[in-house]
Amino acid sequence: MNRQTRVCITGGIGSGKSVISRILRLKGYRVYDCDSEAKKIMESSPEIIMQIEKILNCSCIDSIGQLNKKAIADIIFADKEKRQKVNSVVHKAVRDDFNSVCSNHKEKIVFIETAIPSTAAIADMVDRIWLVSAPETLRMSRIKIRNGLSECEIKKRISSQKAEFDSLPAEKTSVIINDGISPVLPEIDSLLSSSRIFT
Repeated sequence: MNRQTRVCITGGIGSGKSVISRILRLKGYRVYDCDSEAKKIMESSPEIIMQIEKILNCSCIDSIGQLNKKAIADIIFADKEKRQKVNSVVHKAVRDDFNSVCSNHKEKIVFIETAIPSTAAIADMVDRIWLVSAPETLRMSRIKIRNGLSECEIKKRISSQKAEFDSLPAEKTSVIINDGISPVLPEIDSLLSSSRIFT
């Protein structure tokens, strides 16, 4: 019996991993976006909200009944230990939710997009990892246009993410070059063919 293959799409800021995800969706594949799903879980799960409130020792709900993201951010960015605990709760909830999605849908290949495959332990639960790469100058140009950050801020973000990808297991990691010159579609098609070997 063929089993489901799980593939992680990842890459540093400005690498263009969302472009790869968009192409895969257009091809009809399911792509689980960790960022957007984490936000949904935090806003809709009473259990997760209760766990976060316990860690932060304060209410996470504002006067109109919505998640108070600013109050949470103010606390966790000032307290590393609390930040790590909150992240641990959210990362586990995302992993559990992704497992549930995979169980409820029988596609042969399912994708998950994340910027933090190592920190969130996503790399450990997938069969293949597609690491999207682009030259730093191109990444900086993309980020300036999209985020409006200064060159110094961009370099700090790129540098801070480096360890996240250095620790990926080489035996199951493939690199997609997204340099704006070579077409990425042939790279994706080639990787799709090799990923089918695992189903």
